[in-house]
Amino acid sequence: MMMGSLTLLLAASAAARTTDRIIRFKDADGAIHTGAYEGRGVASLVDGWEVLDQKVEVAELLAPVERPPYVLGIGLNYWGHINSTNMSAPKTPQVFFKGSNSYAHPGDVVEIPAFSTRPDYEGELGFVFKADCKDVAEADAVERCVLGYTACDDVSARCYQIDDGESCPGNGGQWSFSKSLDTHAPLGPSLLSAAALGDGGGLRLTTRVNGELRQNTSTSDLIFGVPKIVAFITQGTTIPEGTVVCTGTPDGVGVTMHPPAFLQDGDVVEVALSKIGTLRNPVARGGAKRERGPTTPDELDAILLG
Repeated sequence: MMMGSLTLLLAASAAARTTDRIIRFKDADGAIHTGAYEGRGVASLVDGWEVLDQKVEVAELLAPVERPPYVLGIGLNYWGHINSTNMSAPKTPQVFFKGSNSYAHPGDVVEIPAFSTRPDYEGELGFVFKADCKDVAEADAVERCVLGYTACDDVSARCYQIDDGESCPGNGGQWSFSKSLDTHAPLGPSLLSAAALGDGGGLRLTTRVNGELRQNTSTSDLIFGVPKIVAFITQGTTIPEGTVVCTGTPDGVGVTMHPPAFLQDGDVVEVALSKIGTLRNPVARGGAKRERGPTTPDELDAILLG
């Protein structure tokens, strides 16, 4: 009897399969699922991080988390970006808020209003809170608070950050407002578990605009890493479960190019993180109409497996 029970237990353990990377998606009927992508447009459904024996075709890829209660950003968190903008390094993580309606999915059109004359991309590592967290020590930050990691494009309306006395509206310094316009925080394409990645270091981060490489760094180069960010932003403040934090962008944004290269109507921005995939979004300026990015099996393989 004991041997039989042990055999059954071992068989059940062998049959269970877990994943360290999940996606959210719609099926052909519009139902939303969470799954582990298997390739060729098919995902196995998951329960938490456990893979179930049920496969579903992916009709539309979604951000790997539901609309978050907050999207927070960290400014000036790579030395290259600090040096290229001629700004001083912050002594602590520099935090700003992005509006909840800045949330967007992989493939969604980033809509640039006509008044935003200097729109810019910012490829970033993002992470998601798995619980309400307050007053968390740096040493406990990942284990207590971080569900997993994804890519973020922190799209920015530079006109509200810069007061040049000419073409830009506002008085400059509008960090949160300039980053909170609708569709200005695409997230995806997958969520990589904190159990697999730890503190978020060691990933290759690249950003391409129309295929041209603009940003290329390692997430290990962050000045304030994820544990320090969590410890800082939870001081005396409850950060709610589901909050997304975009950790900062490296050198290579459009505003620091010579000459500056702001986003144009019809551009396609691709933010790629090793192990996570490629977050790809088309851009529409000034009310132009653009189609959402396709979600064919070949496209899914390229952004999730390529």
